[in-house]
Amino acid sequence: MVKYKVFQRLLIMLAFLLIPATVLFAYANHASKDVVKKTLESSASKQMEFTIQQMEQSLRQLEKQTLLLASDASIQSYASSWEFPEYLNHLLMRKTIEEKLELQSQAEPLIHELTVYWPSIEEVISTSRQAQYDLEELARKPANEWFAQERDGVLTFRLLLTNPSIVAPDWSNIVSVAETAISGDYLLSVLKGLDKTGNGKSFFYFAGRGLIANADIDRSLQDALMKENVLQAGASAHPNVTVFDIDGVEYLVQTMHSPSFGAMLVSYIELDEFLAPLQKVNWLVNGSLLFLFIAGVAISLLFYRNFRMPFGYLVRKIENLGTGDYGSRATLKTNTEFDYLFERFNDMASRTQTLIENVYEEKVRTREAEYKHLQSQINPHFLYNCLFYIVSMANKSPGAVISMAKNLSGFYRYITRKAGETTTLAEEIRLIESYLEVQSLRNTRLSYAIDIPSAMHGLPVPSLLLQPIVENAVVHGIEQKRDAGKILIRGAASGSLYVITVDDDGTGLSEEELKALGDRVHASYRTTDEMGCGLRNVHHRLANRYGNHSGLSFSGNVWGGFRVTLHITNTKQEESE
Repeated sequence: MVKYKVFQRLLIMLAFLLIPATVLFAYANHASKDVVKKTLESSASKQMEFTIQQMEQSLRQLEKQTLLLASDASIQSYASSWEFPEYLNHLLMRKTIEEKLELQSQAEPLIHELTVYWPSIEEVISTSRQAQYDLEELARKPANEWFAQERDGVLTFRLLLTNPSIVAPDWSNIVSVAETAISGDYLLSVLKGLDKTGNGKSFFYFAGRGLIANADIDRSLQDALMKENVLQAGASAHPNVTVFDIDGVEYLVQTMHSPSFGAMLVSYIELDEFLAPLQKVNWLVNGSLLFLFIAGVAISLLFYRNFRMPFGYLVRKIENLGTGDYGSRATLKTNTEFDYLFERFNDMASRTQTLIENVYEEKVRTREAEYKHLQSQINPHFLYNCLFYIVSMANKSPGAVISMAKNLSGFYRYITRKAGETTTLAEEIRLIESYLEVQSLRNTRLSYAIDIPSAMHGLPVPSLLLQPIVENAVVHGIEQKRDAGKILIRGAASGSLYVITVDDDGTGLSEEELKALGDRVHASYRTTDEMGCGLRNVHHRLANRYGNHSGLSFSGNVWGGFRVTLHITNTKQEESE
C-alpha cells in the first residue's frame, strides 16, 4: 500500500502554521482585554481616590475656618457685650461680626451658610435670613461633626463647632457656636467632575438617607450592592473593587468611604459598553481566525484535488499494470503537470503491452513447437499393440477389427490434423471417445462415462487438451491395478469459469506424491523429464491462453484413485458477451 507521506507532511506543516497563529491571536485578544480592564480599574481607582482626597481636604479647610470662627475673640466677647454697655457698643460689634461672616462666606465658594449662635444671650447672626435661634433644636444637632439636614426641600450638610468643645447636656457651658453649611449641590458637582473622567457613573450613598446622584441609578444594581454589603462603611485608604454580573451585564464597581460625611462614594462601569470598541476588535480577530481556518481548509482541498487525487490515480494505474492489465491507460485530464506524467505513463504502458504481446506470441509458438515435438513422441507401442490386436482378431471377430480400425483411424486423423490448432470441446470429446473405444477393445475391464453439458461443447480449447490426461489415467492408473477399469469425465460451467474433471479408479497417489506432481507440473516446462510431460504441457498451454487462474490441479477421489481438474477462465468470451 502506498503511503502518501509528502501529502501528510504538508498538511502537518499547514496545521503547524495555522494552530500557532490561532493561539497567538486568541492570546493577544485575551491579553488586550485584561490589560484594558486593569487599566480601567487603575484609572478609575486613582480618580476616585483623588476625588475623595480633594473633597476631604476642602472639608478640613472648612473645619479649620469654622473652628477659628468659633474661637474668634470678638465673637466670644459679643456674648457679654450686654453687661458692659458703657464700654462696648453692642450694635457696632454685631455689625462687625456680620461683615466678618459675609466676608468669609464670599471668600470660600463652598460655604452655603455661616451662622453663629450665643446660647447665653439666645441670639444668632447668620448669612442667611432664615436662620432662627432654637436651643432645643440646636441641642438635637450633632456637635463637632458633619451632618445632613433637609429643610424646605433643600439639602445641606452642616458642621457645628462649640466653644468650649465639651458640651454640657443643656448647653449651659457653651459661650458660642459656629455653624458652617454647604449645599447638597456640592456633592453633585463632585459626582459630575468624577463622571467627566469617562470612568462610568457615580453616586453617594448615605446610610438611612439614600442616594445622591446626578442621574437615575439602575435599581437592580443598587439591590445587588445592598445584598452583597458593598455599601457598608469600611475604613480603607484605597477604593474597593468588585465585579458583578447582573442579568448578563457585567459591572465593575468601586467604593470608597468619606470619613467626614460618613457616606460611601460609589462608581460603576458597564464593562460591555465600555469595552464595545475592543469587542469590535475581538470580532475582527475572530473573523481573521475564521478566514485563516477556511483558507487552510481550501488550501488542503486544492492540494488534495490537484496533487493527491492525480497522484493516487497514477498509482492505481501503475498497480493495474503490475497485476497484468497491460491495457490500462491514464485518461484523467487535470490541466496540470500531471498530464505530462499521464502521457509518459501511457507511452510506457503501450510499449510494455507491445513487448508482452510479442513475448507471449513467442511463448505460444514455443509451446506449439514443443507440443508438436510431443506428438512425434507419442508412444509407438500404442500403435503396434493396436495393429497386433487387428491381426489377432482378424479371423476371430471381424466386427472388433472394424471397430478398432475405425476408431484408430479417427484418432490418428484428428491428432495429425488438429496439432497446434484451436478446436472445440465437442471435437475433443469425440477424440477421447475414439481413444477410449480403442483402449476398451484391448482391455475388456475398461469402462468409461462422459458427462459434459452440451452448453460447454462449443467452448474453444487448445487441441489435444484431454487426450494426455485420459492417456495418463489409462497407462499410469488403470493398467497398474489389476481390478481397476473405470474412467469418469465430467464438466460444469459457472459464468466464464469452466471446470472439467477426469477420475480413474487406478492406483492413485499419496499426499506427498500429489504435492510433488503439482510442483513438477506447475514448474517451468522441461522436455528432458518424460514422466508427466503431457500434464505439464496441458497446464502451461491453459495458463498461457487463459491466464494464471487457469490450469490443472490434482487430488484423490472417492474410488481411491486419481483426479485431474482442469480450470478454464474464458475471459475473452465474457468480454465479447
